[in-house]
Amino acid sequence: MKINNLRINSFGKLTDKDIKLSNEINLVVGDNEAGKSTMQKFISCILYGASKNKNGKEISDFDKFKPWYSDEFSGKIEYTLDNGESYEIYRDFKKKNPIIYNSQKEDISKDYLIDKSKGIEFFVEQTGIDEETFYSTAITEQEGIKLSKSSQSSIIQKISNLVSSGDDSISFKKTLEKINRNQNEEVGTSRTSQRPLNVVENKIYKLNEQKKNLDTYKNRIEGNSSRKERLLEDQKKTQYEKEFLKEMKTILEDTKIKDAEINFNKNLEKEYNQKIKELNEQIAENREKTENKIETHRNYYLVLSLCIISFVILMFVNPYKIINFALLIPIFLIIYKKYKDEKVVEVAQISSTDKTKIMNEIEVLKKNREAQRNEAKSKEGNLEKEIEEKKQKLAEKYEKLLTSEFIEKNLARDYDAIVRRIDRKEDRINTIKFELQTMEATAEDITKKLDDLSNIEEELQDAEDEKKELLSLNNSYNIAKECLEKAYEKVKSSISPRFIKNLSDIISKISNDRYNNIVLTDDEGLKIEIENGSYMPVSRLSVGTIDQMYISLRLSALDEISNETMPIILDEAFAYFDNERLENILRYINANFKDNQIIIFTCSNREKEVLDKLKIKYNIATL
Repeated sequence: MKINNLRINSFGKLTDKDIKLSNEINLVVGDNEAGKSTMQKFISCILYGASKNKNGKEISDFDKFKPWYSDEFSGKIEYTLDNGESYEIYRDFKKKNPIIYNSQKEDISKDYLIDKSKGIEFFVEQTGIDEETFYSTAITEQEGIKLSKSSQSSIIQKISNLVSSGDDSISFKKTLEKINRNQNEEVGTSRTSQRPLNVVENKIYKLNEQKKNLDTYKNRIEGNSSRKERLLEDQKKTQYEKEFLKEMKTILEDTKIKDAEINFNKNLEKEYNQKIKELNEQIAENREKTENKIETHRNYYLVLSLCIISFVILMFVNPYKIINFALLIPIFLIIYKKYKDEKVVEVAQISSTDKTKIMNEIEVLKKNREAQRNEAKSKEGNLEKEIEEKKQKLAEKYEKLLTSEFIEKNLARDYDAIVRRIDRKEDRINTIKFELQTMEATAEDITKKLDDLSNIEEELQDAEDEKKELLSLNNSYNIAKECLEKAYEKVKSSISPRFIKNLSDIISKISNDRYNNIVLTDDEGLKIEIENGSYMPVSRLSVGTIDQMYISLRLSALDEISNETMPIILDEAFAYFDNERLENILRYINANFKDNQIIIFTCSNREKEVLDKLKIKYNIATL
């Protein structure tokens, strides 16, 4: 891969920059703080995106390189892969995905897979190199070299890591020790105490013991719950029965009212019969009295006639006048009695006159009696029909709520029986309510005890979950160690020999054949063979030699990670090299990485002067 051109619209402090690069060595020269490291960062950000995550840094790349005084935050890179295909990548860093053009300037962005978090990973698909690997191999930053200068052992460790594990930041031995230490601290084993796994297992045991003591309350409240459900169902059924009986009672009460109306009509009929009877009796009595008076009247005249005849005879026969006049007294009494009898006869004659009127009254009473009789019969017929209809509607209303047996029996009961059953249903409902209230009070008491059980069960579940997580974590640690050991063995058997040979070749060339053989041991790390045949720790070499070895070995790892010939970007990587070491490393790079595009960021003319001295062709770009 070769980068042909960089177009920086606005990125960090750089604006409106157009940098053309050659396929071989490129020197990008600029004063300190001119933006060389920013340009190096621009290359990686346009290929992989400017992350908004800090990833352990004080500020994210997005926030660090976002221009302060411009809304423009974009740029473009043009490059050609080893297969000859050319691409232009335009990226607005405020957007997740770039626009990818092929050599015909066609947008082919949709041809690549999209990661939800990272966006289009076109460069990974094209080269097989992710961002982390790109930084570990293709780019050597000034800060990395400065850090290694502060500690020679740190550099040696990086080289040892690279040789043994394939990554300069990973030490297999220390990693394995750290995994074991973390596993012991974060999980623990059956032989440890006061470790998370031991603590949680002890906690589970104690909680289970407490739970056993409280389970009896739980069983009791579960039994009460079933009993409560049955009581509530019974209450519901009894309530429906009571409502049915109350409606039946209403029907019977309405019936009693209608019966009273019918009885009223019947009573009127009886009253009319009684009045008719009384009037007929009055007529008969008057008739009898009249007949008796008339007979008495006849007898009166007969007696009076005999008295008068007797008085006349005595007047002529009896010389005693007093006695004769004494006979007048009966005559006067008879005459007075006659007068009174005449009055009675007169009365009898008046009653006879009113007979017609009484007879008319009797006829009216007979008509009213018949009307009351007919009305009573009509009401009786309508009442029977109305009662049957109401009972039928009542049965239909409750047919899905009550049994047919209950409905049929109670439809046939009388008023008093219904009232008694309503009272019994009310008593049953009150009994159920009382039992439910008692159960509720008992449940509250048990619930207070079960609060502890609930908390214990919750704690137990949390402890069980914690144990599962710890066992899962422990399993992950074991898998990680197993994979790490397998990877380590694979690296030792495949990658390490090539790295060691390559490293030996490098040391031989940069030391003018003074050192020819390097070995890697598990205990002591990298060691180098000196002139007398003994092996000396690499840490005893000079800092400059170690720096050269580290950079060269790091760059040589590019052959192992990708089939694509990646550019080599060196950002102030030689700032602490003397002229001899600088000459040696540039000669080595030129000789061993001819197929790689070399981009060197520098603030001095030393690299230019050495390249001119060695007659090595290069391209220069100035910031």
